[in-house]
Amino acid sequence: MNLDEITFCIKTIHRPWACHRLVQSLCKEFDSPKIIVVDDGVPEYRFSRKYPETAKHCRVIDLEQHDVGVGLGRNTAIDAADTELIFLLDDDQIVTPELHLDRVYERFFEYELDILAVRQGDGGQPMMLSPLKNRKRIWMHRGEYTRIGETCWCDMVSNSFLARRETIARVRWDDEIKTYEHWEFFYRASLIEHLQIAVALDCSVVHDHVAAKPYGALRARPKFRAMGLRKHGFQSMRYPGGAIVHA
Repeated sequence: MNLDEITFCIKTIHRPWACHRLVQSLCKEFDSPKIIVVDDGVPEYRFSRKYPETAKHCRVIDLEQHDVGVGLGRNTAIDAADTELIFLLDDDQIVTPELHLDRVYERFFEYELDILAVRQGDGGQPMMLSPLKNRKRIWMHRGEYTRIGETCWCDMVSNSFLARRETIARVRWDDEIKTYEHWEFFYRASLIEHLQIAVALDCSVVHDHVAAKPYGALRARPKFRAMGLRKHGFQSMRYPGGAIVHA
């Protein structure tokens, strides 16, 4: 594995301590990793202001516009990367030796994948996106197309994955869908773009969610879930537990 081929891309807002923790973990596990952090928080909550010494290990992009959303922030990070590969991470994740990045890298090329994700603790299982009710409802549920050893092909994986930069730069996240963007990105990536998507069950990062009042207030936007559903002609969504929400 050539680490110089990979840029770790992180979007953060109002959780500087979490981003600090993640960057520290990357620097502990890897020798001089390439890291891009995109921060659209207000100045007093910015990662670069709260942890300037840690931020020196990254290219930090502090956006002038506040709360641009997850999609636009990630797109900014991807566009700024200059390596063949990117590794996407959420700011509340922690990298440990259990990531096994060399293993992920090897399988990515061996199986000619477009996206290869890792687990997030107990989460990050392979997921499917199945249209129901004459394509009026989208169902998110556990499942896989096929499996080779510990690698499972599926439709949707965690926000901790290796991919070619040019592939993600082409598919992109929808800039208008500021939250609840995850399923919509993978719906397009898998069922429209037909990318080869898989998860390595024996590789993982730690997901340690950070509750923060300035952050939580930005997430309560069911209108963006409805926006994604209407975009693809769905009237409702069924979650893995069986709950149904309507657009």
